[in-house]
Amino acid sequence: MKRLLPLTLALGLALAQGTLTLYTSEILADVNALVEAFRARNPGVQVQVFRSGTGEVVAKLRAELEAGNPQPDLLWFANEDFLKELAAKGLLRRVPPTVPGYPVQYAQGGGLYYEVRLLYNVLAVNTQRVREAPSAWRDLLKPAYRGLLAMPDPNFSGAALATVGTLSERLGFDFFARLKDLGMRIEQSNPVLQQKLARGEYGLAITTDFGVRQEAAKGAPLAVVYPRDGAILVPTPVAVTSWSKHPELAVRFLNFLLSPEAQRIFAERGYYPVMPGAPKPQGAPERVVGTRARFADAQTLDRFNALFGLRR
Repeated sequence: MKRLLPLTLALGLALAQGTLTLYTSEILADVNALVEAFRARNPGVQVQVFRSGTGEVVAKLRAELEAGNPQPDLLWFANEDFLKELAAKGLLRRVPPTVPGYPVQYAQGGGLYYEVRLLYNVLAVNTQRVREAPSAWRDLLKPAYRGLLAMPDPNFSGAALATVGTLSERLGFDFFARLKDLGMRIEQSNPVLQQKLARGEYGLAITTDFGVRQEAAKGAPLAVVYPRDGAILVPTPVAVTSWSKHPELAVRFLNFLLSPEAQRIFAERGYYPVMPGAPKPQGAPERVVGTRARFADAQTLDRFNALFGLRR
């Protein structure tokens, strides 16, 4: 036993140390808050973060895979279709659900990727520019909202890609053509759009709920409207890659995101936590009528780009 003790201790130290690489489209300040909390529990672990819009994150990883040198241990972005593609190629590690009470409906692919909090696409209103807020998606077609509306670029934002796919399927692609006729503008990302909405450059936005709450907490005159016909629940799961050099640490980070501490951080930063019993974000409704997102396929995205003069 004495001869085995140093080896056991060495294995434990090796597990407690290392560098994880995370590729994500999540807001960097929110990711950093979670990374700092994780490192406080795991002081020997470093976490390197590459953060950009979902489109750029996916493009970077595709290029690395083609070069035979993929880097991330963990993936966390809003493109479930790409994760399904990786899963079909055996490039995601199956992680058994070990966190007590985790809602099984959020473990996708038999444990290949996990939701860690909920993100909705909603209608956001600058209350100083819009007196009567819309209550459903079709309300955006009212002439009173002409020239007031914007949304993010679906080539950059995975959440916007979900908006285009979901509303095209539910309301027809002509819905976006009519919004274009009413002067809808396209901004690069949700954060840029939300800041312009807060400044009053727009009166309405199709955007993420948590970001609007973050701007409102700073004093911006913004309100979140969950459409009565269903806010768009955007999948943004976390996955551990099959090529990870530190899979045990990667799983530890994933499990940390489901811990009470991390779930509280999510709520404080405006997100709905995924774990039962976790606090709700301040000012958010107890329940949301949601519809699961459908990401736009390449043909629909091409039509959208042609309509708004965007380039992929």
